[in-house]
Amino acid sequence: MTPPACDVSQLSVCDLNPSLEKIHEKEQAWDTDRPAPIRGMYRQSSTQAEPRQFAKRQSSVDAVKEWWRRRSSSVKYDMESGRKMTWVEAYTGRIAKPAHAYLRWNLVFTFIILLMLTSAFWLPFIPVVGSASLEICLGVLIILHLLWLAGMINAMRYTHRLIAHKKKREQRDVESPRNDHLRHLVGICLYKEPIQLMVDTVESIAVQPMASEKISVVVGMEAGTPDRFEKQLELQRVFGKRFERFMVTTHPKGLPGDIAGKCSNINYAMRTTVKVLREDKNYPKFDKEESTQLLITTGDCDSIFGEGYFEALEEDFIKTPEQKRDHTVWQSPLFYAINLHNSPFFVRVTGLLRAFFMMGYLIPWNINTMSIFSLTLELYEAGGYTHPGYQMEDIIALIRWSLSVRRQCTIRSIPVATLSGPTSGHSYVNEWYEWARQIRRWTIGAAEVFHYFAVKARSLPFFSAIWFSAKFIFYYGFLLCIGQIYGILAPIVTPLMMPLSMNGSSDGPLVSSQLFTYITLGFLGLSYLEMAGVFIINRVAEQTFPDGRRDDTPHWRSFFHWIGSVPTILMYCLVELFAFLEVTVRGKSVCSHSASKKDQLVAQPNQGKVYPI
Repeated sequence: MTPPACDVSQLSVCDLNPSLEKIHEKEQAWDTDRPAPIRGMYRQSSTQAEPRQFAKRQSSVDAVKEWWRRRSSSVKYDMESGRKMTWVEAYTGRIAKPAHAYLRWNLVFTFIILLMLTSAFWLPFIPVVGSASLEICLGVLIILHLLWLAGMINAMRYTHRLIAHKKKREQRDVESPRNDHLRHLVGICLYKEPIQLMVDTVESIAVQPMASEKISVVVGMEAGTPDRFEKQLELQRVFGKRFERFMVTTHPKGLPGDIAGKCSNINYAMRTTVKVLREDKNYPKFDKEESTQLLITTGDCDSIFGEGYFEALEEDFIKTPEQKRDHTVWQSPLFYAINLHNSPFFVRVTGLLRAFFMMGYLIPWNINTMSIFSLTLELYEAGGYTHPGYQMEDIIALIRWSLSVRRQCTIRSIPVATLSGPTSGHSYVNEWYEWARQIRRWTIGAAEVFHYFAVKARSLPFFSAIWFSAKFIFYYGFLLCIGQIYGILAPIVTPLMMPLSMNGSSDGPLVSSQLFTYITLGFLGLSYLEMAGVFIINRVAEQTFPDGRRDDTPHWRSFFHWIGSVPTILMYCLVELFAFLEVTVRGKSVCSHSASKKDQLVAQPNQGKVYPI
C-alpha cells in the first residue's frame, strides 16, 4: 500500500483528515517557542548535520534540540499501519565561514571583461601591436563567430538525438527493462509561484511509467510561501497516492548559514527526505552495501518533464561504466517554451537562445547543469547536497560535486526534451522588468559561483581547473556579456582611435579602414544568419516536446522577432555588464535571491495579453 503524503519538515506522518485550523495551531505553537538560531551551532557533513559541542553554548544547543524533538512529537504513528515513527533529526543549519564582502574573486572576472571590452580604446596606443589593431579586432570577431559555429553544430547534433530517441520510443514493440534495482527521488521547490504551475510539474512526473512503484517526490516550500497550508493540502490531495512516496517539507526561516533561494530550500528538503527514507523500514535500502541504487533528480516548479525521462535516465545509467557513474551528471535539454507564444520578442528570443546555449555549450563543454538534472545519491551526498549559502543551485552544482570527487564531473545528455517557463509579467513594462531582473540574478549568481570555484580550485588537478575556468569565463563573460557589445563597439571605436595613435594612420598593415568597415558589416549580417539557425533548431525540436506542446507563435511574428534578435542580445549583454559592475561595487550584499514572477505562465482562457511584437 502506498504510504500517505506527509510533511517531513514536521518529521511525522500526517493526520488522516488534517484541518487547516489544526495545522495553524501547531505552526503557531512551534514558532512562538522556537529559540533563535545560533550561528555556527551545527557543522555540515556529507550525509548529516551533527550537533557540535560548544561549552559556552551548550545550553542554547540543547534548547534548539529540545524544540525540534517537541516539534516532532505531535504525531507519532502511521495512520494506516499503526507503526510508530522513529525520530529523525532535522537539518538545522551549517557553519558559515567568514568571507570578505568586497575582496572577492569575481573582481578578476570583472577585470577581464572590462579589459577586453575597453581594448577598442587603448589597443591602438600600444607600441608595436597598435598598428595592427584592425587585424586584432577582426581576429577576435572571427574567433567569436567560429565558437558560435561550434555551438550550432553541437545544437544540431543534440536535436538529432532528441528526434531519433523519440522515434525509437514510439516504434518500440516491447516495454523497457524494469531495472527494479533503481529508485528515484525528485525534488521540486515552491515559493511564490502559482500552485497550478507546481501541479503541472508534478503531474508530468506522475504520468511517467512506474511512478507509483519507483519514484518518490518531495516538494520543498519556504516558510514564507503565501497560502502554504492550503497549497500543501492541495498537493497531498492530488498526488498523495500516485508515487512510491510523496512528501512536503517546509524550509524554516533563519537557519544558520542559509540564504533565501532554491539552494537552501532544496538542500533542506533533500537532506530531510533522505533521512526519513533511511528510517523507513518499508523503503528499499539504498546503502552502498545493498543492490538498490537511488538516483536524485532536481527540477523547478515551472518545468515539464519529458515523456519517458526516467526510462531514458535508467537506460543511460546502465550504459555508463560503473566507474564513471559517481562523477556523472545527467542533463536533459531544456526548452523555454511554456506559453512562449504569449511573450514579447525579447523574452521569446532569450528563451530560444537559452535552449540553444544549453545544447551548444553547457552540456557538451561540461560548464554547468541547468534546472532539471540527475545524479547518484553517492555523488549528491559526497558534494554536501547543495550549498545553502549560494543562490544559483544549478550553476554551482557541477563545481561543488567536481570538487568533492577531485576531478571534473561529466555531463551526459538525456535524449528527452523537457520544458520550462520564461519570465512573465502582467504588462509589457512588467515583462521587461522581470526579464531584466532574471538576467541580473543569473549574472550575479555566476559571479558568486566563480568566486566559489576560485577559492576551492586547488582541490582539482591544475590543468582541469584552468580549462574549466577558461570555459566558464568564455561562456558567462565573453559570449553572454560582452560579445555583442564588442562586435558593435570595436568596429566603430577602433578606426576612430587609429589616427590618434603614435602610428597616425587609419589603416592596418593588412586591412584598410574601408575594408575593415565592409568586413564588420558582413559580420553583422552573419549574426542574423546565426540567429536564424537558432530559430530553426528550436522549431525543429518542437516535435520532441512533451504532450505535443508547441510554440504557437505565427511565422509573421517570428520574422519580426528575428529582426529584433540581435538588439535583444545587445540588451541582454548590457544588463549582464551592469550586473557584473553592481556585484563589483556592492559586493556580497547584492547576492540574494529575487525570484522572477511566473503567474502568467499558467494557461488562462481569454488572457487578453497582446504585444506589438
